[in-house]
Amino acid sequence: MGSKRHKRKVGYTIMIVSDSVEKNQKKFHINTGILSIVAFVLLVVVICYAEYTTILMHGATERSEVYAGQIAGLQKENEQLTLEKEALEKQVANLNQTLSQKEVQVQMQEESLQAEEEEENMPRGFPVSGAAQIKEAGDEADTGLQAKEEWREVVFTAAAGTNVISSGAGTVAGVAAATQEEAAGISIDHGNGYVSNYRNMGVPKVEVGGTVEQGTVLFEIEENNMDIGYSVTKDEEFLDPMDIMEIKG
Repeated sequence: MGSKRHKRKVGYTIMIVSDSVEKNQKKFHINTGILSIVAFVLLVVVICYAEYTTILMHGATERSEVYAGQIAGLQKENEQLTLEKEALEKQVANLNQTLSQKEVQVQMQEESLQAEEEEENMPRGFPVSGAAQIKEAGDEADTGLQAKEEWREVVFTAAAGTNVISSGAGTVAGVAAATQEEAAGISIDHGNGYVSNYRNMGVPKVEVGGTVEQGTVLFEIEENNMDIGYSVTKDEEFLDPMDIMEIKG
């Protein structure tokens, strides 16, 4: 028993056998150590490949998660921007509505002021500073001022010492001196389509381009010029002065 037994090395033989009778059999002898090394190397390669694939998959997963987070953030930001846009559009709509209302209010105020100005400047006043009577037409013996029917003119007779006055505020548009055949004339543009006309044999007290107020003296009435011709036009169409005149007292 004292002798030591030696382990016999085990080898492997691979035989390649052809089905042809003319071919010889071939044998390949593979050493166990070499086979172990090759198997180990293959195992290492498989493990490394598996680890590499795992790393790649993990990286791809992380990138996918990052991209998903970025997409979610962009979607949330887009939703926020959409809400802000809708809010701004609503504000703009409200501002436009408010502006439209203001414009309507301003227009109404301007129209109201214009109407008030027109009403204030209308020749509603009496054209004589004192009492006067309407002169009846058709008296052939009357050598004084005669009414011009085509003007729808009214002729007043007033006492000396009174004045012919403007029936409303405006601008003197025309002044004509008296002649032997025709009385002096003054036209006042009231700026709203109305024009008042005054005829008298006296001397005009205003000049073209001057501004007058209601009651401004146009002629001084004396013994030789007590008749006053008065007419009114609206947009160049003659009106009956008595229809718009406000006689007070």
